[in-house]
Amino acid sequence: MGIFNRLGREVEEFKQSAKQAAEERHDYRCEACDARFSTEYEECPDCGAEAVVAATDDE
Repeated sequence: MGIFNRLGREVEEFKQSAKQAAEERHDYRCEACDARFSTEYEECPDCGAEAVVAATDDE
């Protein structure tokens, strides 16, 4: 296997791991569309609703 193929595969695996970790950690959520965020927003970046609240641990 070529070095670039191996490197490309490792980068893709890292991206998937980082994405999964980001999705698992969320401090805020939108009550309207249930999108999850690690940063507080005035409006939901996904649906535009002004319903972003702090997420609770039991969700």
